[in-house]
Amino acid sequence: MAKCAAYALIWGPTFNRHTLHLIDKLAGMGFDGIEIPLVTGILKDLPVSEMKRRLADTGLDAVFCTGLDEEQDLASASKEKRERGILHLKKCVETVKEFGGDILSGVTYGVWGGFSGFPPTEEELQRSADCLCTVCEYASALGVDIAIEPINRFEGYLIATAEEGLHYLELVGCENSGLHLDTFQMNIEENSLPAAIESVGKKLFHFHICASHRGVPGEGHIDWPAVFASLREIGYSRWLTVESFSPDPGSQGSAAKVWRRLAASQDDIALAGLNLVRRYLG
Repeated sequence: MAKCAAYALIWGPTFNRHTLHLIDKLAGMGFDGIEIPLVTGILKDLPVSEMKRRLADTGLDAVFCTGLDEEQDLASASKEKRERGILHLKKCVETVKEFGGDILSGVTYGVWGGFSGFPPTEEELQRSADCLCTVCEYASALGVDIAIEPINRFEGYLIATAEEGLHYLELVGCENSGLHLDTFQMNIEENSLPAAIESVGKKLFHFHICASHRGVPGEGHIDWPAVFASLREIGYSRWLTVESFSPDPGSQGSAAKVWRRLAASQDDIALAGLNLVRRYLG
């Protein structure tokens, strides 16, 4: 059976000791895990001991992604910013290991929402790749893989497609680096979602289930049978996470331009994604 998680920020602006009840909620829904974005604020206040107890009680796993802010930019010409980015990612890797995980995914190569005003340069990509290689080597010793997520042209400029992601992985040059694909991002940038998935093959390390409008998976225009057929074709057996965002003030939904309610309830988004995964992948 496929391992399915739900993104913690579907329900609100952050994750901390006050939102630990989400673990019980997801267990009751039938999920296998909860995915938590280790942005700086969440990482700093993560209730590790309480989380471990709640996860043990419910049988859920914790899955982690992350992103970098402008002061942690691996692609920056500033050595200090690159060093801060490396340090942040290493702390995230340590958290993954603390919870017995094996993957750190997300926009691990640059700034989500950051732009230079120009197309990416090979110098920027190489700086970023050199930094990520350092993180990958550190992560490898801890048994953790690193996945990079291509994002659409409105959220970033460094890597937008699976093809560009594969090129970046060549620059990184580490076996434990792979791609994190997201159906919302792909529905904007890829000519074909199935073809993109199949082109990545065994380098697909993480996958996000997200509607074409970030609402209820199954609504919108994504060809889910074709997407899941491609995942079966490449033998994908790692985590699938149902992702959306809350429009609550101060949430990541603001950065993702989610300004309105996309479903009757946020639970509807999570359950629809879980039902899709179970229908097509068991």
